[in-house]
Amino acid sequence: MTLKQRIKFAFTTIRPLLLRHHPFCHKFEGHTFKIKGIDFCIGCFMGYPTAIITLIILPLSGLFNILTPIVLFIISIILLSSLILSFVGLTTKKPIKFLQKILIGMGGGFLFWSIFSLPNPSGVNLIIAVFSFGLLLALFNGYHGYGMYRICKKCEFEADWDNCPGMSMFNPRKIREKL
Repeated sequence: MTLKQRIKFAFTTIRPLLLRHHPFCHKFEGHTFKIKGIDFCIGCFMGYPTAIITLIILPLSGLFNILTPIVLFIISIILLSSLILSFVGLTTKKPIKFLQKILIGMGGGFLFWSIFSLPNPSGVNLIIAVFSFGLLLALFNGYHGYGMYRICKKCEFEADWDNCPGMSMFNPRKIREKL
C-alpha cells in the first residue's frame, strides 16, 4: 500500500469522527445534517465557518474601527448567550439549532476582535484570548458532553460505549484494529 493509499484509508476510517462525532443513533439525529449522504455536525459545520467569516468580515466592513472593545464584547456576549436556547429546549427544532450555532460562531468572532482591539501589547491580548476561548470551549464542551451522557445513560446500553452500535464507528479499539 502506497503512502497516499494509507493516508486515504486512515482518513476514511476516522472520517465519521471528524465530520459528525455524534453517535449513529436516532436520538442524535437532531445534532447532525446530511449532504449527499454524508453526516455533518450542525455545531461544527455551522459555528466554526461562521466564526471564521465573522473574523474576516468584521475588520473589512469597517465596524471593527467604529465599535469600541466594550461594544464588541457586549455584542459577543449577546450572541454567545444564544446557548440559552438549548437550556429551554428550543434547539430540538433544527432551524433554531442552525440559527443558534450561527449566532455562537458570530459571538466567537466578535469576542476575538473585542479582545484584540484592547489597548494592550499583542502578547497580553493573546494570553487573554487563549484563556477566554479555552474557558468558553471548556464550558460548551462540558455542557454538550453532559448532554450526550444524559441521553446515553437512558438508553438500553446505558452509556456502555464499547457495546453500543451507535458508537461502533468511534470505538478506539476498532479504529486501531482497522488502521
